Amino acid sequence: MTRTQNSFANALTGIGSSLLIILLNFVTRTVFVRTLGTSYLGIEGLFSNILSLLSLTDLGLGTAIIYKLYKPIEENDRQRILVLLKLYRQAYLLVGAVIVALGLLLIPFLPHLVRNYGRFAELGLNPILIFLIYLLNTASSYWFFAYKASFVQANQKSYLITVTSYALNVLSAILQIVSLAVFRSFLLYLAVSWFSTVLYGILASVICDRRFPYVREKTADHVSREELRDFAKDCGALMIYQVHNVVINSTDNIVLSAVIGLDAVGLYANYLVVKNSLRNILTTVMLAFQASLGSLNSVGNLDWSRLVFRAVNLLTVWLYGVAAIGSAVLLDDFLTLWIGSDFVLSQWTFRGVTFAAPVALAIGVEFYIIGYRQFFAAFRNSMGLFRQMQYRPIASVIVNLVVCIPCVYVLGPLGCVLSTIVAGLTTNMIFDPVIIHRYGLKSAMRPYIARNAVYALVVAVSGFLCWKICSFITAVGVFGFLLRGFVCALLPSALLALCFFRTEEFAFLWNTGRSLLRGGGKPASDQ
Repeated sequence: MTRTQNSFANALTGIGSSLLIILLNFVTRTVFVRTLGTSYLGIEGLFSNILSLLSLTDLGLGTAIIYKLYKPIEENDRQRILVLLKLYRQAYLLVGAVIVALGLLLIPFLPHLVRNYGRFAELGLNPILIFLIYLLNTASSYWFFAYKASFVQANQKSYLITVTSYALNVLSAILQIVSLAVFRSFLLYLAVSWFSTVLYGILASVICDRRFPYVREKTADHVSREELRDFAKDCGALMIYQVHNVVINSTDNIVLSAVIGLDAVGLYANYLVVKNSLRNILTTVMLAFQASLGSLNSVGNLDWSRLVFRAVNLLTVWLYGVAAIGSAVLLDDFLTLWIGSDFVLSQWTFRGVTFAAPVALAIGVEFYIIGYRQFFAAFRNSMGLFRQMQYRPIASVIVNLVVCIPCVYVLGPLGCVLSTIVAGLTTNMIFDPVIIHRYGLKSAMRPYIARNAVYALVVAVSGFLCWKICSFITAVGVFGFLLRGFVCALLPSALLALCFFRTEEFAFLWNTGRSLLRGGGKPASDQ
């Protein structure tokens, strides 16, 4: 299979898996809300965020080693692959152990991370036991063959694992629903999640061993000291990116819990479920391209890389633009249909004053920025640009935290979203494209700026038109929601196609899509 065909297979199976997971998650979350309530949602969101912080001990090892694997995979250098996988395995065993050690040290500080810590006792829960289960789950994701799953991905064959995981996702959801609906047990619900993590790792290992039998071979060789120092430098830069990603994505619930309480975390968690579900689908598409991009960039064809960059740029704007508009216009309606209007955050009260707090609109804007973050990360990682921009994430983290805490205090959950938007606009959107063009594509920035300014204008106009048209649709219930959804999907797509169908990047996407659907030819550079 070619790079494009591998990307298409990875994207197709990944989207299918994401849709299945989303459906199962919504069913499970509905049962969760009905049986356990908002406070339990807050506990789940809080502890998940805390464990995400501990995952910083990853140090970016996985990303650094996977980048090093692209070239030996392209050249079929099996000895080199075995050496790198050996390093990867040893590193992840150590990472899992460090996560457990840090988690145990964090236990005495749990009361300071929850404003109403006594709520655990009211619910009849042992917070330490719950935290330990979350801790074991996180460590297991590193201990149980994560390096083999990453190796399959680096070979552009992630669809092999994705297809096999369908049954596991269904089984996990059924067991979690039974644990909630029949036993009403939060602990059993968490235990099923840990079981799924372990079983996924084992399945990934079996698939990797069968598809690439040579990975089971032993090697006495080691990575040289010089290369280890090079890895250390890359990991030092990637560690900063890890900190940035965790602060941007995994501290909202911690700040909300410390400033307001568990119930606010539970309300905001429903918005996060929808946002993360959409993001997971679209991230799957971007990740499907990353291994192919790494293979492409290892060849060094700059003209082809520039065209692919522009094409993926347009694809990103298209996908995330539609998702952003849909989130802004439809998110509150969806939550009302799903779990009721009591869970909609359209207002917030601060010191007795109630004011509009359009969380859905802010999440829509954030989604558009998330798209660019994913787009930049895919090219940055595939080009190995780890050190050239290692201080930008620090600026982003500082901006996010400085804005987040006071905003949350005044605006509640809306403040979490606004701080992420401000951090993205003032850091990612400025510095990332500069580094990619200067060191990766080796091309001028002006065409990119002009092109993306037009993209933003078209998406903004599309969003306004969707909002106005949807405001005239009086139909209610599921039919009204689907009708508005049709408008939010069709109108932006039509405007984007109308504005850019004459561009080279649109032609690239169109021809690639037709080729894949027909199973026909492919560009010579894509072999």
